[in-house]
Amino acid sequence: MKLDKLSIILGFIVYCSLTVFLGFYSYKLLLVFIGISALIFLITKLHFEPFLSILIVAIILGLFLGLSPNTLIDSIEKGTGSLLGHLSLILGLGAMFGKILEELGAVEITAKKMISTFGIKRIQLGLLIAGMCISFSLFFDVAFILVIPIILAVAKELKIDKIYLALPASIGVLTIHALFPPHPSPSIITKTFHLNMAEVFFYGLIVAIPTALIGGLLLTNSRLVKTIPISEKETKTISILKIENQIMSSSFAILLMLLPVILITIPTIFLGIPNLPANIKGILSIISNPVTALIISLLIAIIKLMKAKGLRVSSIVPLLSQSIKTIAVVLLINGAAGGLKQVLVDSKVTDEIVSLTNGLNLSPIVISFIVAAILRISLGSATIAAITTLAIVEPLVPTVNYSPVFIMLSITAGSMFCSHVNDPGFWLFKQYLNLDFKTTFKTWTLGTTVSALIAFVIILIITSLT
Repeated sequence: MKLDKLSIILGFIVYCSLTVFLGFYSYKLLLVFIGISALIFLITKLHFEPFLSILIVAIILGLFLGLSPNTLIDSIEKGTGSLLGHLSLILGLGAMFGKILEELGAVEITAKKMISTFGIKRIQLGLLIAGMCISFSLFFDVAFILVIPIILAVAKELKIDKIYLALPASIGVLTIHALFPPHPSPSIITKTFHLNMAEVFFYGLIVAIPTALIGGLLLTNSRLVKTIPISEKETKTISILKIENQIMSSSFAILLMLLPVILITIPTIFLGIPNLPANIKGILSIISNPVTALIISLLIAIIKLMKAKGLRVSSIVPLLSQSIKTIAVVLLINGAAGGLKQVLVDSKVTDEIVSLTNGLNLSPIVISFIVAAILRISLGSATIAAITTLAIVEPLVPTVNYSPVFIMLSITAGSMFCSHVNDPGFWLFKQYLNLDFKTTFKTWTLGTTVSALIAFVIILIITSLT
């Protein structure tokens, strides 16, 4: 209790200090700070609808920052439309693709193939890689819900700690979801910064692989988590790995899972070839677009499902319609966040941010991570945290002498930080594994915190070497 009171007092002192500093430095930055504080209060304390909370804060903040009513509304509409124009296609197609993959049983096939390939002694590594592969095409909650029953069944049959298997796989899923397109946050930032997709995936993998291995695999086996490791006595076969009525090979299932990534990255690499004919360059540019890559992947998955199960198009339509219904709330919240971002841009707050960072000699990478991490802890939503941070650090991009990819990765790494009770992912992990709060904090919350910090350290090391 004393520790909680001390934390509150220290937090209040820091908050007041920041308020006084910003008040002396720039009234616009002070207003933004108060506005974001109000947003956090509305969502976390009053449990107000996030979509409305963001819109209300955007309107009030815009008026106080000097935007006229007409300009303010135009700004919010512009920001919302600009973000949703890209994001709605990504989310809609991603949800459809995920539903078809679910019907094909691709997640089950991929997970069980990885387990059988790596064997019982390296089952954690197999599940971690499976989680990463699955997450390239599926949103976090869908990937988690589909893979966790397999993990629980395997843990029960082998009579081992379910956390021993679930934590590495879950961290693998989260890492890919946070760092790579076509997932919402990295897609929006990649488009805003006009980043090269091949560069995004190249550096993303350099960050993601050690992040998942350390934050998922090594942490699970450390004294911090205290899981019960698998015994030396190895079971030759696991009956649960048998797949009833398998409709496609393991190789095809894994290829289908990774197809959007393949279609995005390989054409982008070929676009770097000098003196490429204009018509070839045009075709490669179209294919490498995340929207086009998802459309192609979705059509191939639909054809496979129709052939495998003998379905007609009329049977596929209800599946696609059902999948779209799940993204409505997410679209509205992210659209509102785009409106808030545009208000900050149009009110020239971004100029004040550039001036402050130059004056204090602060690294944009450090600012990106810290702001995203604070918003992640406060709001729970990784996407809202990333988009709000994007609005704050976007004007800093022209000032850096390294690739903006590292700022993107820093934002998304910060948005992974410290998942707790205000994050749906926390509750998924807790409820599906039937854990108490203490154990969930010591496993999932610790895992997300360590993973974010590892990713941040790797980004700092890479930027220092480039």
